[in-house]
Amino acid sequence: MFSVLKPNFLYTDVSEDITENDIDVISDLWTMDGREVYRGSRDPRYTHANVYWLYDEDLQRVGCTEHSLTDHGVFEILWFRESEFGTLLQEDGWKISSDIWSSLPENVFNRFVNEEWVNAESFLEQCLYGTFRIVTPKMMINRPNVYTCQKCGRKSLRPIPGCSGEVSLLDFPIMEKVIFVDDDLLVHIPPTDSTVFRRLQLGDDYQSFPREPVQEEQSEPQPEAQAPQSPPEEETTEQEHQLQQEQPPRQSRPQTPEQQSGAEEATPEHT
Repeated sequence: MFSVLKPNFLYTDVSEDITENDIDVISDLWTMDGREVYRGSRDPRYTHANVYWLYDEDLQRVGCTEHSLTDHGVFEILWFRESEFGTLLQEDGWKISSDIWSSLPENVFNRFVNEEWVNAESFLEQCLYGTFRIVTPKMMINRPNVYTCQKCGRKSLRPIPGCSGEVSLLDFPIMEKVIFVDDDLLVHIPPTDSTVFRRLQLGDDYQSFPREPVQEEQSEPQPEAQAPQSPPEEETTEQEHQLQQEQPPRQSRPQTPEQQSGAEEATPEHT
């Protein structure tokens, strides 16, 4: 969840669980953006702003307020949203659609399932030879590296054994061919005024933001996948046709950070 007061700061602790800092804290009931919430105590982990987590009546975390260090009256309210992208970017209007498999022709679906290209990373890897891309919230935060062998032409999100070549950040040649998905490959549709495409166009500067220290899970080594073969032509939608055409031949082996929320200073209903 990107900060609004400091747009390049990333909150990584965005679960609904109460923070250790707020356990046994007696809180007042506040009205913020028309919602009644309980505000916890200042979270000492943060130094970019004075941060207070917000809770509903069931003590589930639903957002936070961040106040300027120099003027407590300057503040922003950040909310958790149904869409992970909406939470990450603090934007309303993100819609969750059906999974990406429903838009693929049967032969492509069967191929991906048979080859076990069924998670976001393996799915994306088969799209690297063309212009179609999928993006998850994790990829928005840490853009993947793409390894390209200059001899055999293979591309992968991991170093290719026995190959040497160029390493570059994942590119987005055509923004109209970018699909936003979560880890379950459900499609998330951005609002028309979303900043998500501008963020994807930032290139190397995209990674230049501080974040909370977080221990990353070590991913297990994955078996080397063969590059997919172009499926036979058939009458498909433009997106399906694009995915089919871009597969290589088989080988032998919140609200935008620039905007202010416009929220007035919240006041407690009782103390």
